[in-house]
Amino acid sequence: MKKTSRKMFGVILFLTGTLSAFALDIKYETPEFEGANSSISQQTVAQFNNAVQGAFNGALNALQDKTKGIDTKPDDFIQSWGNSAIFASHGATARGYGDYKLFSFTVGPMIGVQLPGDPLKIANELDGLTDKLNEEHDIKLGLSPQIFNARLGINTSKFLVDKLYLGVHLGFIKLKGDDFGLDGFSYDNFSFGATANYQLIPHIKILPGILLWRGINLGSGLIFQTTKINYAIGLGTFEQEFDPTISGLSNNMSLSINPNITLDMNINTVTIPLEATTAVRLFGFLNIPIGVGVDLGFGKSYIKIGMDGKVDVTGDPNMGDYVKESKSGYVSVDAGGAMAPSFFNLKFMTGLGLNFGPVVLDIPITFYVGNGYNVGVTVGVVW
Repeated sequence: MKKTSRKMFGVILFLTGTLSAFALDIKYETPEFEGANSSISQQTVAQFNNAVQGAFNGALNALQDKTKGIDTKPDDFIQSWGNSAIFASHGATARGYGDYKLFSFTVGPMIGVQLPGDPLKIANELDGLTDKLNEEHDIKLGLSPQIFNARLGINTSKFLVDKLYLGVHLGFIKLKGDDFGLDGFSYDNFSFGATANYQLIPHIKILPGILLWRGINLGSGLIFQTTKINYAIGLGTFEQEFDPTISGLSNNMSLSINPNITLDMNINTVTIPLEATTAVRLFGFLNIPIGVGVDLGFGKSYIKIGMDGKVDVTGDPNMGDYVKESKSGYVSVDAGGAMAPSFFNLKFMTGLGLNFGPVVLDIPITFYVGNGYNVGVTVGVVW
């Protein structure tokens, strides 16, 4: 489980790592110095500050080169994270077993993904996605893993409405980067909802023991979800050497900027699924569901991008005898934005399942029009 989660969050880090390509509007302040004592002339201090300014400009240009190429508010990128949350809201589904007599209880993970292109090609294009982001200034790319989900369904035929199945959904995960050796990373997800399914056409035994058609079920529900992702990325050191122009100091002093970019994502969605599903059971244990539907998506994805970076001037231990810092230098960024997920998400559902008596093992798969997908693993009891 831990190894699988590590790989999953490696993908998250790749996606969030693309923020280093954002064309960030960097705010900055150049450090300034004054004479350490009255024997240091104003002209000497001015020359030193001019040299520091030149070095700062060089280091800042290198930093700006690393962070150029995409809008500071990439709408497609922000929206895709909300879309992927909508796609992932169907964890622990039992859509292929909609004709149970009493109850169903299932658990399992679900991953929702919004991709910029064909999923069969994307694995070969991972290394080029940052370049794609630079070229197109935005990208439809988002990921929402929901590692734990549970669903309980009840057949209300005996006490409420014939052929009506009501259920509740619960999902959550809370992880810290320390669990994976990733300082500065945290992931917090929670989902809760209610579902309703109606068996429009009951199951039919076409060939007893060989082929069972499970009829047609209509489903809907209301699922709330919130996801918070926080991540800090060090961009490295941007260093520029300079001549301090002060006799007695080394000619190879340096100015360095050490920035960190922070990403804060807050994704809040509401999903209303409208589905029609059926399934066939072969040989008493192999279950193949088929369905079509729409996920209506509501909510907002908020992404805030920040930067903080200290500016240091080093290279000669005797610098304090000549000048002292009178104003600290820094770099900072405040960027990001908010977008609603796509409202109308047409989907086609399938998968593959095994059932051994009341025990089920299922792999649900959904294809959303526009390169959206979800895939999960479900285990449980259908009685």
